[in-house]
Amino acid sequence: MSTGSVQTTEAPGEDESPPAGSARRRLIVGGALAAVIVLYSGAAWAMSSRVPNGTTVAGVDLGGQGRDAAIDRLRTASSKLDGSLPITAHGQNASLDLAAAGLSVDAEATVDDLIGFSLNPITLVKHLTGGGEQPALPEADQAKLESALGALATAVAAPATNASISYVNGKPVLAKAVPGTELKPAAAAGVVRTSWLGGARPLPLPTDVKQPDITQEEGEDALAKLAEPAVAGPLTVKVGSRSVSVPVPKLASTLKIAPKDGELALTVDGPKLLAAVLAAGPEIGTEPKDAQIVLKNGKPAVIPAVAGVTLDPTALAAAALPALTDKARTAVVTTTVKEPKLTTEEARKLGVKEQISTFSTILTANAARTENLRIAARTVNGTLVLPGETFSLNTVLGKRTPEKGYNQAPAINGGRLVNDYGGGVSQMATTIFNNVFFSGLEDVYHKPHSFYISRYPEGREATVNYPSVDLKWRNDSDTAVLIKANVTSTVNVTFYGTKTWDITASKSGRSNFRTPKTVYDDQPGCVSQGANGGFDVSVGRTFRKPGSTKVVKQESFHAVYNAEDKIVCGPKPDAKPDSQTPER
Repeated sequence: MSTGSVQTTEAPGEDESPPAGSARRRLIVGGALAAVIVLYSGAAWAMSSRVPNGTTVAGVDLGGQGRDAAIDRLRTASSKLDGSLPITAHGQNASLDLAAAGLSVDAEATVDDLIGFSLNPITLVKHLTGGGEQPALPEADQAKLESALGALATAVAAPATNASISYVNGKPVLAKAVPGTELKPAAAAGVVRTSWLGGARPLPLPTDVKQPDITQEEGEDALAKLAEPAVAGPLTVKVGSRSVSVPVPKLASTLKIAPKDGELALTVDGPKLLAAVLAAGPEIGTEPKDAQIVLKNGKPAVIPAVAGVTLDPTALAAAALPALTDKARTAVVTTTVKEPKLTTEEARKLGVKEQISTFSTILTANAARTENLRIAARTVNGTLVLPGETFSLNTVLGKRTPEKGYNQAPAINGGRLVNDYGGGVSQMATTIFNNVFFSGLEDVYHKPHSFYISRYPEGREATVNYPSVDLKWRNDSDTAVLIKANVTSTVNVTFYGTKTWDITASKSGRSNFRTPKTVYDDQPGCVSQGANGGFDVSVGRTFRKPGSTKVVKQESFHAVYNAEDKIVCGPKPDAKPDSQTPER
C-alpha cells in the first residue's frame, strides 16, 4: 500500500554547460573593458606630449604647450629678468636679486616633470581639467627668498608717523598721525614663488599696515590736556620776594611735547627758560667773573674772581613743569651760587709772576699794514696759555677779513708781493716766535718766509697764511704763559710766567747763495719789488738753567731763502701767483 509520493529534482552533472546567454554577456563586458583600456591608454598617450591645460609655472602659462614650445616660453620669461626682478610695495619700487633670493629655473627639467606618458588617472584628469600652478625647478630656496625680501623691507617700507605737537608763534599745532606700511616677507615670498617669471612688472607684493606709536586720538588728548594749558598765560617765576613774569611767546619757545614711555609728555628746557627769566628780570642773577692776570706797574697781578648768582636750570624746569597746568601758574625757585671758570686760587697757582721773554720788530711805513698789526695785537693780547696747551696763531686770529677790520696790504704770493687782506700779520708771527725761542718753549711748527726780509732776524722769523700755514708752539713748562702784545712805533710781544731757561742764540754764516732775476709784469695789480739774493742759514738756541753756566741742551733751526726777484711793473708778463698768500 502506498503511503505518499516523493518528488525529486536532479542537478545537472558537472559536465553540463551553462546557458548560452551567460557566456555572451561575459564576452561583451570583456570586450568593452578592453576597448576602454585601449581608449584610456590612447588618450593618455596622446596627451603625454603636451603640458596639461591650465598649467602655470611661476606665473608663466604653459597649458597645452608641447615640450619645445613650453621650454622656449620658460627660457624667454627668465631671460627678460636679466638677473633681477622689479617689485613694488605700497607705491615704493625696488629690485630683487634673483641669485640672492635663490630663484632660478631649469626649463627642460621643469617641462619634463609636467609631461610624459602615465596611466595615473590623476594625471589624465589634470590634462582634462587643468594642471594649476606648478613649481619651477629647482624649487625656490625659502630661507634665501625671505632673507632677500627682508633686506628690501626698509627700501619699500613707509614708516608710520606719530601724532606730534609743536609750538608755532606761541600756539600748539597738532600734526596728524599717519599709519605706515611694511613688507610681509613670508606672504611676499609666496607671491614671488608663484609669479616671479610671469607676473606683473613690477611685481606687487603684499604689505601690512603699521599703526603709529602715538595715535591721532592720543595726540588730540595731549593737545587738550598738556599743550594748550601750558601756554594759557604767562608763567610767574618767584625768587624770594621777587617775581618775574615770562610772557607766552618766550615761554612757548622753552616748551616741547615729545614721546616719553609711549605717550606724549610736556618737557621744559631749563637753560632756555632761565635765559627768558633773566631777560625779564636781570636783577635776579649776576654772571660770575673769572680771575684775571693783569700787569700792574709792569708786573703780573691777579684780580680776584667774583662768584655769580643764578638759578639752577634743572630746578627751574622741575618747578615750572607742574605750574604750567596749575591755575596759579607760579613756579617758586631759589638762587644758587655760580662759580667762575677760573677762581682766584687757581689763577695764583698758575705761576704767572715774571717776564720770561720779550721781543720787538720794526714797522714799515705802510699805514694799512700797521692797522692790520694793531688788530692782531689786540686779539692776541691777554691770551693765557695753560701748561700743556698748544697755541695756534691762526686759531686765535681766525681768517683775516674786511669784516674784522683787516686791510689789503703787501703779502708774499709765490715769491711775489701782492695786496691781500691781513697783509703784514706775519710780523706778529715773527715777534711771537722770537718770544717762544728765547723763553725756551717748545716749537711745534713754524715756517720762515720764502725770501729773506731784512727787518727780521735771519733764520729766526715766521710767516702765516690762513688756514694752511700756521705758527704753533706748546707750553711745555709747569706754569701758565700770559701773552701781552701791542703796537707802538714797533710791534711788541712779551711772555710772562715763571722763568725756566736762560737762552742764548747763535747763527751760522750764509751758504748756497742764489741770484735773483728781473721779471717784467704789466698785469693789473702788479706790485714792484727790489732784488735780494737767496741763501741758507741755521740758527741755534742753547738752554741753561737760570744763573747756571751748564748747558742742558741745544736746538737748531734751518732756513732756506729763495732769491727775491726784481719785479718791474711793465711789459713781458711772466710769473703767475700760486694759491698761497703768506702775510709778510
